Amino acid sequence: METIQATASQSFASFFAKLTLTDVSAAAQHRVKLHILDTLGAGIAGSASIEADVSRAALGPAHGEAPAGGGAPLWGTPKSVPPLQAAFVNGVAAHAFELDDSGGCDHSGAVALPAALAACALATAPVSGERLMLAVIAGYELGRRVQTALGGYDRVNNAGWHSTGVCGTFAAAMAAGTILELDQQQLTSAIGLAGSFTGGTWAFMSDGSMSKRLHVGRAAEAGLNSAVLARAGFTGPSDIFSAPWGSFLSLYGGNVADEAALFAGLGDTWLVERASIKPYASCRSTHSAIDAVLHLKQEQGLDPGSTERITVHTSSLILDMCGGRDTSSLVAAQLSMPFALATAMLRNGVGLKDVALQGRTEPAILSLMERIHIEVDASQHGGSAEPHLEILANGKIYRRQAVAARGAVTNRLSDGETLAKFSELAGTRLGTDRAELLAHKIMTLEACPDIRQIHSLVLTSEEPLPIR
Repeated sequence: METIQATASQSFASFFAKLTLTDVSAAAQHRVKLHILDTLGAGIAGSASIEADVSRAALGPAHGEAPAGGGAPLWGTPKSVPPLQAAFVNGVAAHAFELDDSGGCDHSGAVALPAALAACALATAPVSGERLMLAVIAGYELGRRVQTALGGYDRVNNAGWHSTGVCGTFAAAMAAGTILELDQQQLTSAIGLAGSFTGGTWAFMSDGSMSKRLHVGRAAEAGLNSAVLARAGFTGPSDIFSAPWGSFLSLYGGNVADEAALFAGLGDTWLVERASIKPYASCRSTHSAIDAVLHLKQEQGLDPGSTERITVHTSSLILDMCGGRDTSSLVAAQLSMPFALATAMLRNGVGLKDVALQGRTEPAILSLMERIHIEVDASQHGGSAEPHLEILANGKIYRRQAVAARGAVTNRLSDGETLAKFSELAGTRLGTDRAELLAHKIMTLEACPDIRQIHSLVLTSEEPLPIR
């Protein structure tokens, strides 16, 4: 009798349906709390972004109002709305200022957490903090594994796809499905359905449009949608990854795709531990260069006014992705290496005020950007390349080889630095006391019996004023 081998989706569903928090290492449990905290901080601050504001205004009439006493909170606002709307808007908000984590699918926190928290409003029983932790861990696992099977971040993005839009739906579906306690068959369908919601291209690079944020919000919403439909009996393909016709891996990964990579180390290595937390409000690929500039500035006592030229030697991917000089839109500025380095030289970092309209169009920034040049170094590759910098100032050339960016897996922010980042971001909307209370709740999440305690803390009394 022929043995029928389980598909990748079925194998994942079997693994995650049985997974408990006790199966997860203590280190991964600690990391997931930090990433939940970091994502909430980015999303609460991001509620004041123009993208989140437009999303709320557009989707409110389209989705309708949440039932009395129901719905899911829009972080950093006074409103609770239908869960699908909350997943989308909170995903957009979490990614809006480029302060959400990276190194997952790529932005796993901004898809997994909005989907998971919105799913709590649809659960049939109170959701514990332990269940939320498990859900987010599961989301990071599947999202990153799908990206790896496609050839990795650089391969996906070089093909013109935004990896978060392509792989994030799987992360969100797994996170939402875990909250809703889907069984193996339902999880298999949720994974299969998530594969039909994928997409998102880098076309926004040409004009700095808002669609980059849509990719994240849509992935969060689509993942939740997939889990909810699967719970109700709507079936998805059981072999989304390697189906004979319409294989997800073949469509996005071509001959580079490797199904075996989906499972490597599953249950032994927890991929939330490979994600990184960002200290700057700019594209992650600019961060190691920012660190290098700040190091040279402090070490050599460099003055921005005497800086004649900054040359960045980096990969062709980073040049293509971050070589622009347009600061008219938030997206364009945050993806600009010249803007990031000029801002770091003048302001010792890249924060929320720096990327707001007044900050990103300041004449001193624009003037210094003209003296920053990017050249391709054929020895460097990909979006995580560590550039070599040369600064010509005071008639001398100062050189610095960038190393792993602050917040990377090999150069972690301390817990204190992560908490300080959260307090600064969340405090913009919640105030210091409520931000501290929320931080305490998240860092002791395993003791929380009902996530609704968290929901109430992310709401505010007033609508945010959009930051353009």
